[in-house]
Amino acid sequence: MDNDTQLAVFENGNESEAEHDRSRALLIVGAIAVVVLAALIALLLMTKPGSEREVENMVRAGSPEFDAYKDKVELEITDKVVHPNMIGMWQLEARARLTNRGDRPLKAVEVHGKMLDLEDKVIAQADSRPIPRIRQAPLNPGESMNISVKVDAPAKVSEGEVKDIVIELRGLRFQ
Repeated sequence: MDNDTQLAVFENGNESEAEHDRSRALLIVGAIAVVVLAALIALLLMTKPGSEREVENMVRAGSPEFDAYKDKVELEITDKVVHPNMIGMWQLEARARLTNRGDRPLKAVEVHGKMLDLEDKVIAQADSRPIPRIRQAPLNPGESMNISVKVDAPAKVSEGEVKDIVIELRGLRFQ
C-alpha cells in the first residue's frame, strides 16, 4: 500500500468515529430531555389547581354539617342584569348579598345559579365560588359581601322564554 492510500483509510476511520461520538452525544442529550419533560408532566398532573384545593374539604348540600349551617348563610338577590357574553350570545347575571349569620368563619363558599323557563324548568345553570375567587379572606360571622352568578343562555332561547334566575347555596368550607 502506498502512503496516499494509507492516509485515506486513516482519515475515513477518524470521520466515522467522530460521527459516532456526535450521534451518541445527541442520543444522550435527547434522553435527558425526555426524562426532564416526563418529570415536568408528572409534576403538573400531580399538583391540583387552587380552586380544586379549596373544594376538597367543602361540605355539600345533603351533609349534616351543611344542612345544620345553611340557614345561617343568607343569600338575597339584589339585581338581575341581561348582557351579551363573549361569544355573541347573551347571559343573565344575578347579583346578590351573601351574609354569614352564623358563628363560624367561611373559608370557601360555592353557589349555584339556575336559569328557569316559563314552566320553572332549569334551562341553564352555572356554579360560582365567590370565596376564595373574589374574596381571599374568610367571611367572618356578621360580615356580608356582594356576589354574582352569570348563567349563559342556551343558543335557541330568547330572553322572552326565561322566567327567572335563582341562586342557591351549594357548598361551604369552614376555617
